[in-house]
Order: sequence, then C-alpha cells, then structure tokens
Amino acid sequence: MADKKVLFDVKHLRQYFPARGGKTVKAVDDVSFQIYEGETFGVVGESGCGKTTVGRTLLGVYDATDGQILYNGKDVRSFNAEDRMNFSKNCQMIFQDPYACLDPRMSIGTIVAEGLTVHFKDLSRQQREEKVNQVLGYVGLTSDYASRFAHELSGGQRQRIGIARALAVEPRFIVCDEPIAALDVSIQAQVVNLLTGLQRELGLTYMFISHDLSMVRHISDRIAVMYLGSIVELGGNASIYGNPQHPYTKALFSAIPEPDPYHSWIKSRVHLEGEIPSPINAPAGCKFCTRCPLATEQCRKESPVLREIEPEHFVACHMI
Repeated sequence: MADKKVLFDVKHLRQYFPARGGKTVKAVDDVSFQIYEGETFGVVGESGCGKTTVGRTLLGVYDATDGQILYNGKDVRSFNAEDRMNFSKNCQMIFQDPYACLDPRMSIGTIVAEGLTVHFKDLSRQQREEKVNQVLGYVGLTSDYASRFAHELSGGQRQRIGIARALAVEPRFIVCDEPIAALDVSIQAQVVNLLTGLQRELGLTYMFISHDLSMVRHISDRIAVMYLGSIVELGGNASIYGNPQHPYTKALFSAIPEPDPYHSWIKSRVHLEGEIPSPINAPAGCKFCTRCPLATEQCRKESPVLREIEPEHFVACHMI
C-alpha cells in the first residue's frame, strides 16, 4: 500500500466514558489503523464492540480520550476554526437508523440543504435548490421528493435521503454506520450498490461499519475485526476472509449463513463458550482469553500487540 495516499492515520486511539460508581467504560481501547484515499475500510464485530464509537470519534462527534487522529497528515486536535470547518465539510456520516436521523418537522429539501447553508453560504436560493435536486438524482430520487416529509417515505427512501444529505456538501470521506441494518433485505442490496456506484463516480472514501459480514465482504477493500474495543485482526478482503487467523475472526466468520446446503453441511461451525465480558471490567491480558479455546496462561497475563504476520495482514494473538 506504499503507493496509496493515507487519508486517516489513527494511532493508539482510546475512547472512555464515565459510568456509575466511578467506573469507566472502555469503549475503544488502544486502536490503530490507516484509511487510504479511495478505498472502503470495513469494520466488523459483535454489537457493543466499539465500531460506531470509532467512527464517531474519527469525525469529532466524541473528543478522543487519548491517542492521535491525523487527517491528511495533520493532527485534528491542532485544527483552527477554518481547518475544523473544512474537516466537517469533507468528512460526513450516514447514520444507522433512517427513521430517527431525519427531522419530521422539516421538508426533505430543507434537510438536504442544511449543510449547504453552512458550507456554501454564497449560493443563492435557486442554486441551493438546484444542488438539492442534483444530489436527490444521485440517489435515484426525483426533485418532487424535496417538498415531502420523512413520514411520507419508506425506509429505503429515508436512507437515500440520509445519503443525499451527506453528499450535498461534496465530502471526500463518509462513515457509513450500519447503513443497511434497519432496512428490509430487498432494499439492502440497492443501497449498497448505490454506495458503490457513488464511490466510483465521485471518488469517495468510506468507512463501512456493519455486523453483516457478507455485505462487508462484498463492499470492502480492507477489513478490521473488533472485539471488546480492540482490533484483533486487520488486513485485505481476500486475506481476512480467505485466511482468517485470529480465533475470534474464525468463529465470527463461521457464523456467516451458507445458502448452498452442501457447503453448509461441510462447513465447520466454531462455537464460543461464555458471554462477552463487560467493557467496564475487561479481562486482564488478551480480552478474548475468557472465550478462546487456545488461551494459555500468557494470554491471561499479557495483552497481545497487533503484529504483521504477512504483508498487510495484522493479528493480535500470542498463539500465532
């Protein structure tokens, strides 16, 4: 990946939240990765593993507890007011719930134009309307939708509005936070194909957060597997899905439904014992040691580091 331009360089990111009784929720704990310009960087893992928190911290929705986020080689914490405004324009987010992220009191046209009034103040009213109609066209909707309200739309149409709102300010990078999770299966493929087409047409970079492993495999160039706030495996699509190394990754991928009955019969399912520990009281050493069939005494005492086992393929495991 030496020829790829690094858009985001995240180093030892931590995001902690206070909890009752003076305790701390370690939602993201010492996470490092890079996102290259023009790629789709997938992030997968069970619910509560910190996927969404990583995305929101990346965009500045949360102030990072510790660590460093570099955007185009510059630390986001050193941004002045102009830098921060440009950053908020260039980095957008598509939210998970298309029913909760649209203001029911605002027309679709007003929702999509909101970012334009902030970042393109010189546009006339007519120019804003033309821009709104243009981005509605990008997502397969006509200009008639600008006068409608969210309650008049289906779930798939609402998600398209969420995508149009993100596209309106002409961003370079979009965090797609489980953008298909709340949609019917028949609509999911349409939205993913739409995102893929827009990426090719507009040169976008995505962070695609999902627990749908099949969809992440379809859309992503590189993938990070998270468990309890940490990245346990990171690599290219082919190496992660074709040759998973971490015991958690193997168990996670073994749960992907197999439509072919023959392959489903011969497929080896990995069953994990026990429950996911709480991020308030994570195990010492490797966080996966309480559920891992390979765990040793070293795993219970020492936290493994993410190390490269083959070109562009990283694993955090003492046993590999």
